[in-house]
Amino acid sequence: MTVKKHTLSELTIIMSQMTELYDYVSVINPDRNEEWHINDNREIETEIFGCHIWDGGEDNRNMDVAAACVKGKRIERVMEYDGNTYHILMVPVDYVSDTETVRCVLECVTRIEGVDYNAEENTKRGSAKRSIKDPLTGLYNWDGFFEKARETMDEQWDKEWVIIAYDIMSFKLVNDLFGEEKGDEVLKAVGNLIKSKCAPDEVCARLRGDLYAVCIHKENFDNSFIISASKELPGIIDSPQFHLHIQGGVYVVTDRSLMVSAMVDRAQLALSTIKGSSEQRLVEFDENLMEKVLKEQQIITDFRRALVDGEFHMFLQPQVSHRGIVKGAEALIRWIRKTGEIVAPGEFLDVLERTDLITDLDKFIWEEAAKTLASWKGTDKEDLYISVNISPKDFFYMDVYTFMTDLVEKYGINKKKLKLEITETILMQDALKQLALVNRLHDEGFDIEIDDFGKGYSSLSLLKDINADVLKIDKEFLQETENSKRSEDILGTVIDMSDRLSMRVITEGVETKKQLDKMIELGCYMFQGFYFARPMSIIEFERRWDNLGAEV
Repeated sequence: MTVKKHTLSELTIIMSQMTELYDYVSVINPDRNEEWHINDNREIETEIFGCHIWDGGEDNRNMDVAAACVKGKRIERVMEYDGNTYHILMVPVDYVSDTETVRCVLECVTRIEGVDYNAEENTKRGSAKRSIKDPLTGLYNWDGFFEKARETMDEQWDKEWVIIAYDIMSFKLVNDLFGEEKGDEVLKAVGNLIKSKCAPDEVCARLRGDLYAVCIHKENFDNSFIISASKELPGIIDSPQFHLHIQGGVYVVTDRSLMVSAMVDRAQLALSTIKGSSEQRLVEFDENLMEKVLKEQQIITDFRRALVDGEFHMFLQPQVSHRGIVKGAEALIRWIRKTGEIVAPGEFLDVLERTDLITDLDKFIWEEAAKTLASWKGTDKEDLYISVNISPKDFFYMDVYTFMTDLVEKYGINKKKLKLEITETILMQDALKQLALVNRLHDEGFDIEIDDFGKGYSSLSLLKDINADVLKIDKEFLQETENSKRSEDILGTVIDMSDRLSMRVITEGVETKKQLDKMIELGCYMFQGFYFARPMSIIEFERRWDNLGAEV
């Protein structure tokens, strides 16, 4: 194999990514006798070995490190330790510094589930008897899958194969909300569903936790399993508001010389790029994926430092009446590095949305908005409001109600001036709880705005269940299409319905006078878009206000 060269920064990113796929990840530097691993802040920590790796003697780990370094090849083995069985993968990598290049080893460790122990035999032989089946689902386990998949592909060498790694979205919430017994029931159901979709000569497994893998004929590969799962799994959870979804990463086997574990790695790598996404269900590995993953991990690595260093800034985009009067603004985030480089929101927001880091960013901008509103008190801007976005992840990672009520009290601002934007994606998980929380915020005095209305498929349901004050029509409705007349009819109906529900309407994405005139004709009188103003810094917003007043 070709041993790849990486800087320390690149190794940090790689380890951060691999911790999503393995139970333990480290880089071993035999020349320095060091082991590097990633802490909770995604920073490298260093440990020193008690004896030199090159003098490891019969120590299996040291021997494997030495072999991987010298031969420049991946080393895999299974070992028993403290009553558990582990699959260990060691991949040689070259660490490149300013002064030298050092051959190191990337170590990835996974605990194998479904191992049966024979105490008497262990006593006699000091070893464990491994099972190749997962006791919960009856599918192959990690060990069994690698063995059987390799055997199957070798026996049917004339066939084309696909490796798919599946997991259950937000499975941890199943255990947290419904208990481990229900969690096991879900795992069994998914296992049975996977097995029902596999032909007799195809291989399916539960590798660990909620991670499954299949080795199937390429000609049989489609998205039918994902579709079936979306139809059959919801019935397992006795809650119509909690939706179970499956996501998959696909590796089309183009290189049969790869170990099966390396094939699974590729499928998992693809899967990791859509974890947490409410829209994508299946993604295929390609050779450019690693570059994308490294870029995303660099975003995650840079984020905390950038937040502390003041690289994030709140921008405001005015919301304007049909008479051209500024009534308020939406708070938007901009990342401007110390070098002056601007990181586009599309490059980092989706990445942060898939982690709990979006909560840190949201709390930052909420505080900035409250601080700005407080600074406007007693000035000619005190009647303006600022709308802030609430991510669906915020409901899971923090107490939104307490944070918001504490925030307005801290800065002494009117709750009506800090408007809260939500999207229908709050219905994706535990919707009853989230709707109750949003309605509680409304009852507390906050105005609730439904953002991107019409973009998804649950918008009307959201209107039925939630007490909202403002409806923001998605800009897609303004695009010229062959069915423009239908779009106009729909918009007119939505605006009329909003009036009946005593909800104000804001149209987003207005870019031309033609669009503005059409929306006024349909009965909408509040707008946001480039036709009026692009997002701008707080300083620029205040400067324009001071020069022009409320009119744009």
